[in-house]
Order: sequence, then structure tokens, then C-alpha cells
Amino acid sequence: MKTLGLILESILEEICTGKKLFTPEAGTQEAMEKFQKVAKAISYADSEGLLEHCQFGIADFTERLTFSRVLVTGGVTEKGHEFLRLRFSDHQQKVG
Repeated sequence: MKTLGLILESILEEICTGKKLFTPEAGTQEAMEKFQKVAKAISYADSEGLLEHCQFGIADFTERLTFSRVLVTGGVTEKGHEFLRLRFSDHQQKVG
């Protein structure tokens, strides 16, 4: 299972390559639950200023907020690029 940091890193890299829309892989409950980690990582990135702008689609407002899709309408900010540079640097030091 990926940690939030790895999920966040992966998502930022995808956005850098042009991906804008994030949705569950399938219409199953399991896929929706798995997608919540992705949506929460994007929400965190947005709140920390790593992304310019996001729009969140809400599937359910029951006892727990459930995201159905996320559209990244802006790109990765300079702060987000710096986050990726630091992560890449950390990976290089661990490998080297």
C-alpha cells in the first residue's frame, strides 16, 4: 500500500505530464474507496499550495465525505515543483 507521500508524488508527476481528470478506475465500491486516497492527496496538495486550482466532485454527503472525481484546472505550482525536486533528491540519496 502506498503512503500519502508516494501517492502525492505520483499525482503531482501525472499532473506535470498533463493529466487533469482523476476518477475511480471502476464503478465498484472498492474502486471508489481506493480513489478516496487519491482525492484526499489532491485535496492536501491543493490546501498546501502545491496546485493552482482544483474542482472536486462529491458523490456522497453521508457520515463521510466521498469524492467522485477531481478536475485539476490549474497546474503544479512552483511550490509543488520544489516538493517534487526534494522528493527526487531524497530518492537519489537513498539509492546512491
